[in-house]
Amino acid sequence: MQRDACALVLAGGESRRFGSDKALAQFRGEPLLAHALKGVCAADFAQIALAAKDPNKYAAVTDEIAYAKGRKIELLQDVRPFQTPLAGLAAGLAASRHALVFACAADMPFAADPALIDALVAAIAGHDAVVPEAGGSLQPLCALWRRQPCLAIAEELLDSARPPGPRAILHRVRAAKLEWADIRPFLDADTPDVLKDLDSQG
Repeated sequence: MQRDACALVLAGGESRRFGSDKALAQFRGEPLLAHALKGVCAADFAQIALAAKDPNKYAAVTDEIAYAKGRKIELLQDVRPFQTPLAGLAAGLAASRHALVFACAADMPFAADPALIDALVAAIAGHDAVVPEAGGSLQPLCALWRRQPCLAIAEELLDSARPPGPRAILHRVRAAKLEWADIRPFLDADTPDVLKDLDSQG
């Protein structure tokens, strides 16, 4: 059954530590971004979108995945001048046609874990956001957000002189924490060496 929610892949970072656009870095024979997109396609979300400062540079990847999976992948432009995932999340929340938005970073190839997504959806009842906690760390870049309340707070935060990250939303809404033992969905590639290490994951 199709999930009545939007899946949002965030590809707006500068990749300073990586040295090049990590979303387009090769991982197992294809761009890293492709793995995140294939994951959300397999999870069968009703709406799939990618948010970036310049989404057109990812069009070749999104078009190929969309054609192969028979799905539409919407390209959203993050027009805010700030380099923060919060801006991309706000763009996705604004464009969502569904009450719930699962957002993950483009450099997290295993983020769309079906068991994790099911658990997030179950946990959001009575809450505005659910963020996993794994290995003692919150994972706001692989979380579930309720559109209306989270968008209002995100836009308010983005109007500040130095907007924070998505974690700041949690202090202003009814947020829940989901303990998750498996760290695999939250593995990301901040550097080329870390990306090589990811290849050892099953």
